[in-house]
Amino acid sequence: MSEQTRTAFSAAGASVSKAIRAGAGTDLDARTPCRDFDLRRLAQHFVGTSGAFVRAGETGALDPEDPWGGNAQLDDAAWAEQLAGQVDRLAGAWSRPEAWDKPIDGAQMPTEAIGEMGLLELMLHGWDVARATGQSLEVPAELGAEVLRCLLPTLEQGRAFDVYGPEVSVPEDASDFDRALGLSGRDPQWSA
Repeated sequence: MSEQTRTAFSAAGASVSKAIRAGAGTDLDARTPCRDFDLRRLAQHFVGTSGAFVRAGETGALDPEDPWGGNAQLDDAAWAEQLAGQVDRLAGAWSRPEAWDKPIDGAQMPTEAIGEMGLLELMLHGWDVARATGQSLEVPAELGAEVLRCLLPTLEQGRAFDVYGPEVSVPEDASDFDRALGLSGRDPQWSA
């Protein structure tokens, strides 16, 4: 288990859920930093994937019928609380050492890789939602460094599967989190 990744989940969850709740009144038709996703589609996707990571962290298994949450339903009236609640559960599940102790049933990758992927999903889509709703995301330096560390080994495969877009250049003195955003195809300066 990566102790740095496990301990990063608390700060990640707190920052992301705070930003999501603050953006609760945003129109779900709003544009987002994710190409082809309006806020409704992004939030629905994020509810699904965060739910999959919650299940993996809490039970040690993916749902055999819907492993990555593609069938998740979004509550348009209470989307922010629905999503923030999932984020809180995701952070809590993967903050526990026992979440990292055994293989995840239904996964074809090691538990550590699943946990790191969960942190990336949390922080990258958390940033996407925050920016789409006019919020900023508080990212302590240690958390940004851990996100970048987890991202680097996944870049080639992520681009091959169109998970990450083309790299966006950032200044040489950019924070580790801004570097991670740029490498994942996000412009750290994007605003709604």
